[in-house]
Amino acid sequence: MNSIHWQGRRQASGIALIEVLVAVLVLGIGLLGMAAMQVQSSQMTNGAEQRTQAILLTADMMDRIRANRGNRADYDGVAVDPDATDCATDYAPAGGATVSANDITEWSNLVVCLLPEGTGTVEVDNATGEVTVTIDWTKADADGVAVTLRTVI
Repeated sequence: MNSIHWQGRRQASGIALIEVLVAVLVLGIGLLGMAAMQVQSSQMTNGAEQRTQAILLTADMMDRIRANRGNRADYDGVAVDPDATDCATDYAPAGGATVSANDITEWSNLVVCLLPEGTGTVEVDNATGEVTVTIDWTKADADGVAVTLRTVI
């Protein structure tokens, strides 16, 4: 009369082990998903920072031209070459140089220093007063990106 059924108990312990394995699998997939989202978030933050720098640099050049409006023709044809510009962190204006020459040198230095493979161009149409400033750079995870601003000065 005092018999114990061991078969049912053995089946229950096997099912519990499978449940634990499934739970660990689901947890692992969830953690991998969270890690992927963290990496993507970091990349998007870096891209947004670079785009913000480019917008600030284009606005900076337009402000420089606006402040030196009488010599805006000096800024026409500016082209930043990342290979020809040294990223100097202690830039000082050259003595005796014109304001526009110092503006161009300093702005070129900033474009190269703040953006990966950064290049920039400035076009001034003296007849209409339209100024176009374009900055291009290369993101680590994509092709080239560009920001262009146009205004009339």
